[in-house]
Amino acid sequence: MNFKLITLNRLFLVILLIGLFAFGSMLIIFSYSDNFRVWFIENSVNTENLKLDIKGQTILEIGWQPELTLNNISIKNTVWPSPENLAQIDKLSLQFSISRLFHGDIFINDLSISKPELFLLKNKKGDANWRFSGSKADAYALELPVIFENLHIVSGIFHYYDEIRDMNFEGDIDSLKGSGGWQLPITIESKGSYQHKTLNIQAAAGSYAELRSENNPYPVKLNMVFGQTEIAIRGTVTHPLQAPDPKLKLSFAGDDISELFPLIGIPLPPSPAYKITGDLSRQDRTWRFDNFNGEIGHSDLQGTVLINPTRELLYFDMDLFAKTLDLADLSGFIGGEPNLTDQSVTEDNALIPERHFNFKQIRAANGKARLRATNILNKEIPLSNFDGQISLNKGVLTFEPVTFGIDDGRINLWMSAYGSQNPPDVDIQINVIDLPLSKLIGEVKDIQNTLGKINGKLKIKGSGNSLKDILSSANGEAYLVQYDGKISALIVELIGLDIFHALGYYISGDIQIPILCAIVDVDINNGIGKSKTLLLNTKDSVVHGNGYLSFKNETFEVAMTPYPRDFSPLTLRSTLNVSGTILKPKFSIDPLSTLMLLPPIDIGEVEKIDCQKMIRGAKD
Repeated sequence: MNFKLITLNRLFLVILLIGLFAFGSMLIIFSYSDNFRVWFIENSVNTENLKLDIKGQTILEIGWQPELTLNNISIKNTVWPSPENLAQIDKLSLQFSISRLFHGDIFINDLSISKPELFLLKNKKGDANWRFSGSKADAYALELPVIFENLHIVSGIFHYYDEIRDMNFEGDIDSLKGSGGWQLPITIESKGSYQHKTLNIQAAAGSYAELRSENNPYPVKLNMVFGQTEIAIRGTVTHPLQAPDPKLKLSFAGDDISELFPLIGIPLPPSPAYKITGDLSRQDRTWRFDNFNGEIGHSDLQGTVLINPTRELLYFDMDLFAKTLDLADLSGFIGGEPNLTDQSVTEDNALIPERHFNFKQIRAANGKARLRATNILNKEIPLSNFDGQISLNKGVLTFEPVTFGIDDGRINLWMSAYGSQNPPDVDIQINVIDLPLSKLIGEVKDIQNTLGKINGKLKIKGSGNSLKDILSSANGEAYLVQYDGKISALIVELIGLDIFHALGYYISGDIQIPILCAIVDVDINNGIGKSKTLLLNTKDSVVHGNGYLSFKNETFEVAMTPYPRDFSPLTLRSTLNVSGTILKPKFSIDPLSTLMLLPPIDIGEVEKIDCQKMIRGAKD
């Protein structure tokens, strides 16, 4: 029995010696054979889908902190035919601690990566080429955490194409430096660019010991500069390695809020300078930004924003409120320039914005947003009670509706822009309900005495990438009607060039005369609106007119001919012409009429006009 025990001990010793010899031989071969190192590393990493290819020389410096250098590396996802490589690295050097392996950690003393280039792709199914099923690293990701003491990346480039959103993103890293330790805070500093804008990042967090602790929240801090945008994050994350529960304070400021799109994925309209601060948290897959206060231009902003980036398309839900809203700050919605001090004048003296909407961004997300405001700043017309609701669904942008008040009246705007088409088709409808004419006219003393309410509708279909293109191709109709109002008698007589009566009102004082009806009925074809009916019917006179307005070049011409109901010795029966561009109108009088020394004989009452019938005709 003792003989058998001795034999087993000797056999075990022989096996152990053979194992140690084999392991030692492998270490020697690994240390001195470049081909063996390449074979060993590639086969240790490669899986069914992941392929590591080391084309250059490998160098190993032996010690308790060995340093391994790999040159000319490529990483492929074999499931994806293109791009050919997921990543290419010119040079990778890492120095690691053997002693720390006995503590259950992979401790990287120094990792240096030179000239890495990433080619990232997400297809229409939502699959990404950087996700590997069955990767050997996945099984040990939590059991063997990697600790980096020093990290250096220089001259890096990345490309990202999202087929679902049909969008390309590109960036580069001039330099990235990171440091940390088991008991030392982790810091990262990076300089580079993203989407052709400067991107600089400074980040700091707790130590690796704090990261693995489940007792205390993990502190994080980040400062980012992206173009003219500045972002700051402060706060803590509970359970960062399992189910992260962040409680963060987020603030961001910049010259134009639309520049946030490459960072957050939400299409936002151009804006004036802004600054917003609030709380950032996460529940399941949804990020929540709330309790925020901010300023955009001359407007304040509060509310809640929800973002779920895990759906096929990013989904957002915004509920916003402004105590004071400057209407000029919303001009980016129609292609205007929010930072201009005077929105009515552009370099080419055009009123209609020609700036293109970014429909590619509109196709990149789904969601809805609502903005409400009570006090509205607007130079021309006193507005109130703004309530705008918009939605995005598979490239279709819908205003449903946008409403605001003028005194007791309302304006409702509906719009649908079909961004999946190129150029997009756009449907627009505007309803005008009981708008007080005196509020629309402004501060001209005599005209301001005009009373009454107008109602109407604009309904058009167009196509294009800018408001200019949409209106220039528009087809549809529009009408405005007014009845039971009053107008300055002085204005009516001046329109009719009745010098005798106008002089009398000027001396004795103006009065108001009833408006029996006023009608504007227009057909719009291929961007040109032509009047079917243009009528002002009062107890004193009837004014007939006709004209056109071209959205293509913003020119118009209107001719108005008055027909007095009473005789005046100084009436110059004439046609008043208004023409030119929208921003530069010109007034003239038909010279053939003014050459007449005596007014034509008034036959008395002009043709009786059926206002109700004409109003019904305009609405139909």
